[in-house]
Amino acid sequence: MNTSELLSGRRVLVIDDDVNFGEEAVCALARAGAAARYHRGPFGSLHAIREMRSDVVLLDVNMPRMDGAQIVRAIRTADGIRDVRVLLCSNMDLRVLERLAATLKAHGAVPKAAFEDGTATLAIARVIELHGDPERARK
Repeated sequence: MNTSELLSGRRVLVIDDDVNFGEEAVCALARAGAAARYHRGPFGSLHAIREMRSDVVLLDVNMPRMDGAQIVRAIRTADGIRDVRVLLCSNMDLRVLERLAATLKAHGAVPKAAFEDGTATLAIARVIELHGDPERARK
């Protein structure tokens, strides 16, 4: 399957405190066929994930007052969303980001620069491919 087929109609929630990045990421994901939405900030993230019925969450690591690690932990203990696929996203070094993702049992890591070079949608599509169909996992 190609990237567009894997992302077609998938609900991807971008959680980031940077509005410019959030909107750019949503546009890139929408061009790849995803039903993407942006949620600003860390607060209200669990509600936004539930409301969207997200298949994948693209989560900024460095946000004020509540970082991505805290949100991942909250997702993993929350009823109805603990199985959502989470990818960490940051400007930090990719190796550091990948180690953090592994430690938190996130499904992967995507550097913010991947949205500039076009590889982010491929990384998100791979998560769907590697971890199965999110709709089937919910049933």
